[in-house]
Amino acid sequence: MFGISGAGYDMSTSIFSPDGRIFAAEYAKKAVEQGATSIGILVDEGIVLLAEKKIQPLQEPDSVEKISKIDEHVGVATSGLMADARKLIAEARVKAQSYWLTFEESVPAEVLAEHICDIKAQFTQGGGARPYGVAMIIGSVDHDGSPRLFVTDPVGTYWGFLASIIGRGAATAGEYLEKRYNRKLSLNDAVELAIGSLHESGEKSLNEDNVEIAKIPVKSRKFKKLSSSEIKSYLQPTKPKKA
Repeated sequence: MFGISGAGYDMSTSIFSPDGRIFAAEYAKKAVEQGATSIGILVDEGIVLLAEKKIQPLQEPDSVEKISKIDEHVGVATSGLMADARKLIAEARVKAQSYWLTFEESVPAEVLAEHICDIKAQFTQGGGARPYGVAMIIGSVDHDGSPRLFVTDPVGTYWGFLASIIGRGAATAGEYLEKRYNRKLSLNDAVELAIGSLHESGEKSLNEDNVEIAKIPVKSRKFKKLSSSEIKSYLQPTKPKKA
């Protein structure tokens, strides 16, 4: 039963392999790596979230949501199993409300990241349930006016980032983003950088139906998801007329 690597040891998250691995948790990470690409970028002017959407033939594009509002100043982009994502998004919204009732101020992004990771970690410490197969990029402009960006992985770890990519395009698009990122970019330039990074992953042609974009400006601290016409203007910018 335990004769080869992974055999037997992947039957429960409560079992470590002889070399200290938890295979069920690694499988959850694989689910994220095969998911659609999502990108988060932090600049001085605020936060940009972008997500690629998988649209089936004859499917209504607006029925697929990869970027969700948690509170007025917080949004998340996800990659992996969307059923798992919906459950964690609901948990994050409840946490945001309870934090306001307790402290009478908006919830910081790191508090949400820690709360989500506490939930995820519970499913790597006991048998009878699988880990959450979803990674999340949490972006916010906190009550002190600081933009913050955190990424949570399926096993319950989170890190702060200036820019991050999750999903199947992380490797190729990540190199593009790393070379061109600058914290002094404007919010509009950050949107264009995110789109360029997604283009670099080379999955397919992009249009307003298979891309989702949201901004959180520092000035307003209001989460705003871009409309289809706004996304189209970024994807197909007007070319300057020749003299």
